Amino acid sequence: MEDATISDILINWELLLKPGVCWTVWTFEDRLKFHLSTDESSSESFPDLMDIEEIFPPDVAFFIREIILDASDMTPGESKKIALIIPGTGSGWPGTIFRLSSGRFSLFWSKSENGDTELDFCDLFEHIKKEKAVRKANEKLNYFNTIVRHDIMNLLMGINGYIDIIDEIVDDEEIHLLLRKSRDLSEHIHRIAELTRTYQNLGNRPPAFVEIAQMMETIFNRHEFSGKIVSDVLVNGLFLYVDRMFDVVIYEIVKNALKCGGEGVKIRVLVEKVPEGLMLVIEDSGPGIHPDFKERIFSRTYEDRKGYGLYLATEILDITGAVIREAGTYGEGARFELLFPPDNYRFGP
Repeated sequence: MEDATISDILINWELLLKPGVCWTVWTFEDRLKFHLSTDESSSESFPDLMDIEEIFPPDVAFFIREIILDASDMTPGESKKIALIIPGTGSGWPGTIFRLSSGRFSLFWSKSENGDTELDFCDLFEHIKKEKAVRKANEKLNYFNTIVRHDIMNLLMGINGYIDIIDEIVDDEEIHLLLRKSRDLSEHIHRIAELTRTYQNLGNRPPAFVEIAQMMETIFNRHEFSGKIVSDVLVNGLFLYVDRMFDVVIYEIVKNALKCGGEGVKIRVLVEKVPEGLMLVIEDSGPGIHPDFKERIFSRTYEDRKGYGLYLATEILDITGAVIREAGTYGEGARFELLFPPDNYRFGP
């Protein structure tokens, strides 16, 4: 960017996207501002911060904002490849985005090692096109899922209405027994339909590193658990690479601990290094799991449970290669061990 002035940039904004150019971007409530510098100073020290929406055409500014928004879930120090692509024009610029701190990013517009940006960009362009296509397909499936669930609920309401009418006008005890069984089946269908609401976004967004101590605190502070659980969380500084629905896994384990152990149940969360990677352990002071059920509780066909929580927990973990097992001692409490591969955990910010 040598010799380029603000006037030059206003005339030709593509100067800002040349290979080797680096931005520092700040996010404000309703604006994005940036500076051509890698200086670690605060934004107040730069009187010449540029507003992205004043420098770039509206369509380019929109896609830059999308890049920053998509990176908002990154943790400080994390980076990933990006591409600013203008649909329908064939124009695009590859680069890398770095999360520096809360509300601050670094954007580096890059080129390949041999100086040829074309090959790198084409590969990245194809990857992003495929990723967007998959995401769009998932959005349509989720929309369809919502419509089907709504229709199922309406049909169940009608069926239950007819069951109630028959129950009132018939005195035959055998028919009443069949009606009760019909209501049970209807309730089972209702639970399955509601399940699709909870899990319809499974895998819809890319996995990310999540701070576990903060997640545990949020779950323990939920209204249904607050004041009913004695917790001891020993995982400060731990980040796990998981699907965005990982909190549902933890929620199901905590919910089962409270259900089986009752109010005042003690839950301890800790980590253990193992040869296969790292193990997140969640122990409770409840009655524990009988040896005959240790594997069955994770099965989709387990008949003695009311929901699919632990089965779907295994599916959520499997997205990033993690596994779950129960290894507690019956009569002394449950112990859920979540095993993560070496590349799927780190300590620190």
